[in-house]
Amino acid sequence: MHSILTKISLREIRLLFLGAGAVSFSLISLTFVVPNANSLRQTIREVTTLQTIAQDGDSLSAQLARQHESNDEIQYKLQGDMANLPIRQVEAYIIGRLQHVSWNNEIELVSVAPATGDRLQIFQEMLFNVQLAGQYEDLYRWLLEAREELGFVVVKEYTLTRQDAADQQPRLLANLSLATYRAVE
Repeated sequence: MHSILTKISLREIRLLFLGAGAVSFSLISLTFVVPNANSLRQTIREVTTLQTIAQDGDSLSAQLARQHESNDEIQYKLQGDMANLPIRQVEAYIIGRLQHVSWNNEIELVSVAPATGDRLQIFQEMLFNVQLAGQYEDLYRWLLEAREELGFVVVKEYTLTRQDAADQQPRLLANLSLATYRAVE
């Protein structure tokens, strides 16, 4: 062994130690530094994600508020102002609104008779047999305004008969059955 060491120059010994040091450094780096660096990168990604979520928290609240508003709009389109009324007050409300619409359109509201309709899945049908008297254009406007005033209303039956013999703009008697629907719990 001593003869081998005498044949190796000082420069070769330095290179040998330098190579052994480089291999040792690489092993230490692979064992300790690389896993910790990967863990650090993963932690930085998680922190960035959490910061993004925290910044978007306000927008999530805004999105929820918009969704609630959208639900309220749909509820209003479906049931109009009667959306929040107890079931016992709905009939009186509808009859009052029908009278208001009649006055606005120069229509005589001859009669309104509430009736119970069918149950359709989670909805209870409420029927109103309505008799109106007026001219054709006024009846047409009455139907449009009734839909706007009451929300989702279905005309299930509709008949028109003449009340007088006038050739120009005769007075008509309209019999219709209006249906509205409420969710039943």
